[in-house]
Amino acid sequence: MIENLLLCVGAQKSGTTWLHAQLKDHPEIGFSNVKEVHYFNTVHKGSVLLTRRKVNQLENILKNNRLGLERYFADLSAGKPVNKGIHKLLSPVDDQWYIDLFAGNKKKYAADFTPEYATLPDAGFDNFNNVCNNKKIIFIMRDPIERAKSAIRYFFETQNKNIDDISTEQLIKVASADFIISMSSYELTIRKLEQHFASDELLYLFFEDVMKNKQESLNKVTRFLGIADLGISSEQLEKKVNMTSKSFDFPKEIDDLLKTRLQKTYATLNFRFDRLPESWATID
Repeated sequence: MIENLLLCVGAQKSGTTWLHAQLKDHPEIGFSNVKEVHYFNTVHKGSVLLTRRKVNQLENILKNNRLGLERYFADLSAGKPVNKGIHKLLSPVDDQWYIDLFAGNKKKYAADFTPEYATLPDAGFDNFNNVCNNKKIIFIMRDPIERAKSAIRYFFETQNKNIDDISTEQLIKVASADFIISMSSYELTIRKLEQHFASDELLYLFFEDVMKNKQESLNKVTRFLGIADLGISSEQLEKKVNMTSKSFDFPKEIDDLLKTRLQKTYATLNFRFDRLPESWATID
């Protein structure tokens, strides 16, 4: 079992990479070798992202370290100690595989920042308890419409397509997709988090507040975790950690669609929190 597990469960395109960059060198937090493990969404949602990563790593070994792979199987057959990295790559993906990712971690927390965990089913959130004794969960929210637009731009970037060349019909199709809407439907994530975890295990942040007051927001995170504050330089705080997506003026149809689909999100969050960032859209 992992003693203390820190999970950042989203939202996607809401500053999780920035937060990871600030905390990755903290002496009390041990991260896996990749920011986004994708374990729980692989097991409970059938995500292919972890499998794809393992396949890419195996292809790299076959190309550059075939001898090491052959030695691994020879050692395995002989009952000798095997290459731990290759063994982890080829082991079945289950709870023990996940726990073993953090084997040898001497720090207070093991950490996994995977935004896609925001849309896990109940069984996925329950599974957190199967791998750790204690957990702390951070959920960062960005204006739901702006987050969705950022995700749409990113989607076409990953397809190597110029968003300026995309028709309104195509934009509407992507904007309507579940992977866009569900990641901005924060009320669904909050409801599940609060059904499965105690209030002192949860920290909610707003992306706009974090970007406006970076050091103060980091201090809020360290207080939540009960770890030392970090004296991070202003240069590090302001350093870009993601490529800036190309700006794009979305047609009115997209704004109207997102306002309609996310109206409940705005209403629920207005009721749930004392305040929302002033820059968030106002939905009547």
